Amino acid sequence: MNLPGPTLPQRHLQPGELFVTREPQWVVTLLGSCVAVTMFSPRLRLSAICHAMLPTPREKDAHGASLKSFRYVSHAIPAMTERFARHGLPPEEVEVKVFGGGNVIDMGGDSPDGRSIGRANVALACELLRSARLRIRGGCVGGDSGCKIVFNTHSGEVLHRRLTRGGGRP
Repeated sequence: MNLPGPTLPQRHLQPGELFVTREPQWVVTLLGSCVAVTMFSPRLRLSAICHAMLPTPREKDAHGASLKSFRYVSHAIPAMTERFARHGLPPEEVEVKVFGGGNVIDMGGDSPDGRSIGRANVALACELLRSARLRIRGGCVGGDSGCKIVFNTHSGEVLHRRLTRGGGRP
């Protein structure tokens, strides 16, 4: 994927990371069943992106999980919304986009309704964003393959490309 526009530094976002910045750069991440949420304030040029792997900690992991463990949707999105609220940004000023949540990993016996981890990640992300009164303005979720996204932290633009099961171009 060739990046348009100005040459900016690139940062690769790893699973379980949350990144908040006012510095212009490209943030690149690959998603399968994981979900990435981007938030952007055009007025303040404040940007955030998370790469959450699972909806919530499992019961056995919950006791040892740090409250700042951004590998969980249940931890990452509240942390992002809190950082934007700290700057006094009303919800209508925050551009939110959601990506990923592909149907690439089955929850097996853990899911009574047969949802995949990807669908569960997306459902919880949307629920948490709604309860924070944030409107999702774009994105691409679901499907049977992963994707690559590239987030421009200066403009809020997100480039998106689906990956084939073998990891190549569709």
